[in-house]
Amino acid sequence: MPLKRLALLLVPVTAVLVAMACYSDPVYPGNQVVGSFRFEAKLDPGRTTCDAGSPDFAQIDDAGTFRFEGTFSRDTDAGTGFFTVQGFTRDAGFEGQLAMSTHRASAPRASCGTGCEDSQIEEALNVLLLSDSQTRGIEGDCARLDGGTPTGTPPGPKEGGYDATLACGTLRDVFLPGSGPKCNCQPSTCTTVYTVRGERTY
Repeated sequence: MPLKRLALLLVPVTAVLVAMACYSDPVYPGNQVVGSFRFEAKLDPGRTTCDAGSPDFAQIDDAGTFRFEGTFSRDTDAGTGFFTVQGFTRDAGFEGQLAMSTHRASAPRASCGTGCEDSQIEEALNVLLLSDSQTRGIEGDCARLDGGTPTGTPPGPKEGGYDATLACGTLRDVFLPGSGPKCNCQPSTCTTVYTVRGERTY
């Protein structure tokens, strides 16, 4: 029996804001592709306050996880960064090995009542990017990080690409109530938190 996914039916990562046609040779913004990753996000019940029984939410698999793919890139000249999910690009930032992307989007909720159109979701993806040597050092197990940075050469440009093979961190969705007179969101706000592990695919 599938578990409830504590994420709205329309969210930036889990259900994709923009659908796009298939293409064979993706082009990402900026002048440096940091890496494309296949992420697995697993619900962290201890840090989640949303109600799994709400009709606002969709389904995940039996393990309480969902999967998505995304690509980090950046413009090294301008100092800007990007995170692209199935053709939708949002801003990202980099601090050392930490990659961060926060995005806010409209997210209608049935529980807010008819006529309430301005409820939103704010989603924050924060991951530590690990090089090949660092990934081998923890045997590919994000749980072995224990809040620290493993020994080894940190990620960086290399011949033919960028040395970042694993991403470990969290995905946090905060559901924000609508402010209009027809809005009666219950609860007014709630949060879902997932632990995230991403393996490099490109």
